[in-house]
Amino acid sequence: MSHYHIIGIAGAGMSAIAHLLLDQGHTVSGSDLAANRATAALALRGAQIWQGHDAAYVRGADIVLATAAIRGSHPELEAAAALGIPRLSRADLWRTWSAQRPVIAVAGTHGKTTTSAMTALALRAGGIPCGFLIGAEAPDLGGSAQWGDPAAPLVIEADEYDRVFLALTPALAIVTNVEWDHPDIYPSADAYAAAFATFARQVRDPRRLLLCADDPGAAALDSDGQARLYGIDEQIACDPVSCRLAPLDWTASRVEAAATGQQFELWYYDRRTFARRLAAGVTLAVPGLHNVRNATAALAAAALWGADLSAAAVALATYRGSSRRFEWRGEAAGVTVIDDYAHHPTEVQATIAAAQQRYPGQRVIVYLQPHTFSRTRSLWEAWPDACREAAVVLVGDVYPAREQGDPAALAAELAAHLVAHGITAHYAGAPTAAVTLIATVARPGDVVLTLGAGDSDRVAALTLERLRAAQTEAIYE
Repeated sequence: MSHYHIIGIAGAGMSAIAHLLLDQGHTVSGSDLAANRATAALALRGAQIWQGHDAAYVRGADIVLATAAIRGSHPELEAAAALGIPRLSRADLWRTWSAQRPVIAVAGTHGKTTTSAMTALALRAGGIPCGFLIGAEAPDLGGSAQWGDPAAPLVIEADEYDRVFLALTPALAIVTNVEWDHPDIYPSADAYAAAFATFARQVRDPRRLLLCADDPGAAALDSDGQARLYGIDEQIACDPVSCRLAPLDWTASRVEAAATGQQFELWYYDRRTFARRLAAGVTLAVPGLHNVRNATAALAAAALWGADLSAAAVALATYRGSSRRFEWRGEAAGVTVIDDYAHHPTEVQATIAAAQQRYPGQRVIVYLQPHTFSRTRSLWEAWPDACREAAVVLVGDVYPAREQGDPAALAAELAAHLVAHGITAHYAGAPTAAVTLIATVARPGDVVLTLGAGDSDRVAALTLERLRAAQTEAIYE
């Protein structure tokens, strides 16, 4: 066994990898600028965690694993090079694991985390003791990563950032959608689509490539007609012999929203016999049509792997979501606060729609923290349509991540851009200022969505604190 030192261990991806390495019996140490729940959990498992970065931290390590977020020089990387310690990337580990055991890769611009978690849950409930590597905590699975049975598949959330998903040669893959993102890596929509086309070709058996036919970008990856297609088609439940020009292999139909979630029928089309049958009734506790598609993909993957589909469908009814994916944070002063990782216009639009489905007739107030200057600018014209159904949009300062710019100036410009398109929007400023504005705007019966891939979850927590304090003051007045 080896000693891995992980630079950037507090991040969702790197902390999950650390858990897999510990599961395999390796020694793990790591460093990051700040501690969090992820590093605390790793410390409880015996990992040595340092806050900050220092050349001394790499001493004794056999391998150094570095996050892709590192730009330029770094004291620990320089020390590792001087000591002759090999440096690996996330892609290097994924390539190794993909050779060691079958991998089920879940790729796509949106929905990877939820679909990965649902797939792992469906497989395990259906009798397949898979491992999983997911970019967020999944309470129903007991965390974000487990190695599982090495003879069973490893479900990986196949992130396209930095083209890391091209390190995989999946035994089965899901592509939820393909819509241009990460303009700092992919300079054009064509470059982005080309990377996904390469990923699709790397699936070992094209018949085990599951594509969402409802998304043009994903559907375009079916170059030879062998991929399996899934999506929503309400006509199937009414007339099973009717079908699209290209029949879906797995179809969600008769989708009905309920007070506690939604339900639908899952239909299967047999290409050999041309027969279509009702495969399962599915109940979900999570809202939104995007989650109907995610669940359909997960169940199709479980069935293709030979899992008990009935047991898998029952398990999805208990799925409560992953952290920061339509995560209910609390209610105070009659205001419900929900946090979500949505940071692309399409994701923002889908999350607002999910909130309207779950809370019909209630105002939806959106706090939006744009993520990176390049994404905000590249997708500029998509923001108005994404935000149109919100009652009020409060635009917080841009979360710069690895980029340089003026967070306040671009956020204020985006708010003005939304106003120019007829949307009620305001510049909200830094998180503390945004909380004050939210507390001023929100009223009993409203739903507040805090959206972003940065630290917008802080705004959710601080908003609840402010509302609870106001509620307490009102009681004692």
